[in-house]
Amino acid sequence: MSRWTPKVKTIDALERGLIVLDEVRATQGASLQELHVRTGYAKATLLRILATLQLRGLIWRRIADDYFCPASSLNEPSRRARVLDLLGQCAAPELDRLQAEVLWPSDLTVRRGSAMIVRETNRSQSYFTIRRDNIGFQINMLRSAVGRAYLAFCADKERDSILEALRRSRREGDALAHDCAAVAKLLEQTRRQGYALREQRFGGDYDKTRKDQNDRLEAIAVPIMAAPGKLYGCVNIVWIQGVRSTGQMVEQCLEPLCRTARTISAGMSRRA
Repeated sequence: MSRWTPKVKTIDALERGLIVLDEVRATQGASLQELHVRTGYAKATLLRILATLQLRGLIWRRIADDYFCPASSLNEPSRRARVLDLLGQCAAPELDRLQAEVLWPSDLTVRRGSAMIVRETNRSQSYFTIRRDNIGFQINMLRSAVGRAYLAFCADKERDSILEALRRSRREGDALAHDCAAVAKLLEQTRRQGYALREQRFGGDYDKTRKDQNDRLEAIAVPIMAAPGKLYGCVNIVWIQGVRSTGQMVEQCLEPLCRTARTISAGMSRRA
């Protein structure tokens, strides 16, 4: 079959857009500066192209680092990769809206093995100066708000598997898993109140206590439910220790936080 060689001019603007889309897909996420270097296009031109690609659902902006990422596609290597990418796409605008409403920053977290990891965060956009956790940052399951929220609302079989792995762990941060009665009590309390809080001695480090490593933060977290017993992940709100009490944060922020989790879940259902 002969190759088609049209006798018409190509559309330069379309070609530039496709080149930028190819670069975003090739890098799996790039900043405006990186795209400027890789393509040679002026940043003003790039911003117009990127805005158009985002409007068409071909890319999305990750708020953690302002990277432009390719939208989920069936060509990705695994179903989990597609789900995680889609989750980030659904969560990013909702985390922006949540922060605009409550001011305090939030993290989107997912389970990886027997720990939670940061998948998206708006801490870099925060009005407050708060320690920033990078994408992929590992979070203790039993001591963090997001970990407790996940354990409390996941399926019994999944919870048993996670706790068994934690009991086999030799890390200091996983020692609580050996106190089965205490774990059962805290998870029951979390389910009853509908949200999770940090362990008071937890200062952000996986193993160390606040005495040795203190990020001076508190957190409240809720699950993002896919179905009863099935979670996409968890979303939290973090605040500076001593600036607000837990009671104040529950009163002011729990409803917007739960609404955000529901909206992310609904977005996932629609796109799925």
